Amino acid sequence: MSEAMENATVNTSAEKAEETKAEKFIRLGEYRINKAIDAIGRIENLANRSAYDYTPEQVEAMFSVLESKVAEIKEKFTATKAKENTAFSFGSRAE
Repeated sequence: MSEAMENATVNTSAEKAEETKAEKFIRLGEYRINKAIDAIGRIENLANRSAYDYTPEQVEAMFSVLESKVAEIKEKFTATKAKENTAFSFGSRAE
């Protein structure tokens, strides 16, 4: 490995170690969403009737799974954890 490449690797590692959680989210989010968009885009090739034969039910099954997974992931971003009440009580006390 050349010295320039080694220094670039060290700088990249150092930069990643110093990045904030928000910066890391943006970096990874952009990378992963772009990869997902590319992968989903390749599904479009399956619509080519001269190369593939499929039923409406198969198409519905594919998109149902995709939509379900997206909804499941979105829920994780929007759901707030319910505050657990850990205190035990029989109700109001009669004194």
